[in-house]
Amino acid sequence: PEELFAAIREVVTPEEMEEAVFTDEKQVREENIRQVTAKFEEAFADKEDWLAILPDAVYQYQKKTVRKMILKDHKRPDGRAIDQIRPLSAEVDIIPRVHGSAMFTRGQTQICNVCTLAPLSEVQKVDGLDPNVTSKRYMHHYNFPSYSVGETKVSRGPGRREIGHGALAERALLPVLPSPEEFPYAIRTVSETFESNGSTSQASICAGTMSLMAAGVPISNPVAGVAMGLVKKGENYTILTDIQGMEDHLGDMDFKVAGTKNGICALQMDIKIDGITKEILQEALAQAKVARGQIMDCMMSAISEPRDHLSPYAPKVAMMKIEPEQIKDVIGKGGDMINKIIAESDNVKIDIDDEGNVTI
Repeated sequence: PEELFAAIREVVTPEEMEEAVFTDEKQVREENIRQVTAKFEEAFADKEDWLAILPDAVYQYQKKTVRKMILKDHKRPDGRAIDQIRPLSAEVDIIPRVHGSAMFTRGQTQICNVCTLAPLSEVQKVDGLDPNVTSKRYMHHYNFPSYSVGETKVSRGPGRREIGHGALAERALLPVLPSPEEFPYAIRTVSETFESNGSTSQASICAGTMSLMAAGVPISNPVAGVAMGLVKKGENYTILTDIQGMEDHLGDMDFKVAGTKNGICALQMDIKIDGITKEILQEALAQAKVARGQIMDCMMSAISEPRDHLSPYAPKVAMMKIEPEQIKDVIGKGGDMINKIIAESDNVKIDIDDEGNVTI
């Protein structure tokens, strides 16, 4: 109701509300909003009907304040410029025992990615609707524990959000992976969210790229990702680079763009308005390209190219070819011969496919 909004503005002025949301620390902002809400509860203690809708009113007040700041004043809640990325840092080899590891941090978003290599016989079997897809050689998994957003709750299996974020990161990295002939390994990367305040899926792509290179996977090009935002009112709009959680929540678009220096590998868009124009899309993609370049520079400072060797803990694979009619001789009756070879060799695994490709 209008009279509630008028009363709210008298208790906490728009300038005071701006001050409450204008901080780059998520926890500080949440505490400020909690104090603002407490002021309202005290002021309207005798109005039960207003108290019932107060949480929604505070949210709307916060939303209007943030959107006005961005649209009219070109001010973002954390004080950044419209096209400015939060502070970046990247490092590799943070976990000694794994095949490859990397940490990527962008503001209050931090992802640790671990890469594991295995023989091709350990690809993930897929029993889906597409008869042409029966296995997955590359898997990117994503975990989002409650502590990453300062909460505590029971840890369960991945939800649809986690599965979606993992699938987006997987799609972004698939185009740069080497062929099985070039690199005969099944590859799994796992992104662990240590801290989250906007676009952990894109941070997962950056950490995943570095983790793959640290593990010695000869990817064709590094991939970086960034999330773009939009605040639009009528014909007036502002495109934001590297949105944080609040700008995603209160804005009109979350447009994720991931790619190499040569082009785009994956896109995902969440949008809350009826649609966007071709001009907005072109501008967002151009702004994202500049941001990806800056993020890539940070990643390259940690590791500039794939290593030419694997971790001493990774399995070593050799390949040879035999004639298809010789397969039965190598396997032997009931697998006698191949089991004998495995028993006489030290810690070895042998796989033969129908074409006579032997992986040791």
